[in-house]
Amino acid sequence: MLYTIIAFIFCGLLGKMIATHGIAALLWTPVGFIFGLFVAAQMALPLMLGLPRALRLVVSGLMRPAVVGYILLTPLIWVVQLSVAYFVLGYTPRLADFLYNNIPLNWGMWLGAVAIIISPFSEKCRSDFKTDFDKSYQRFYKEGRIVPRTLN
Repeated sequence: MLYTIIAFIFCGLLGKMIATHGIAALLWTPVGFIFGLFVAAQMALPLMLGLPRALRLVVSGLMRPAVVGYILLTPLIWVVQLSVAYFVLGYTPRLADFLYNNIPLNWGMWLGAVAIIISPFSEKCRSDFKTDFDKSYQRFYKEGRIVPRTLN
């Protein structure tokens, strides 16, 4: 249901951007939305969903504490990459000006980031994240431990 609502909001935003900023918004709004989704997912979801799950599993003795460092490493890498990109973008003032003033791109990025931030309200998102978490951090589970049903 949440994904449907986000899709309707995206379609409305796309229509509004095309009406106010022309046909180029047909390119820049989806590009911004996808970029916002991707970057926010890489930075926010590990902190919002992964860290609490990892801490719960570490406290219960099912995982090694090193998993917390690996979860915090991903957002840190993204912050460094985006900072470097921002710094490099400073050497191309025309491109920086274009990206800063590109309203369809910026609104698309904001909508993508908001969609990721509210996605944990969806049961499907949480269950998909649990599956991905278990696959990604499987090596941190202690040997001989079976994950209880309540923590899955």
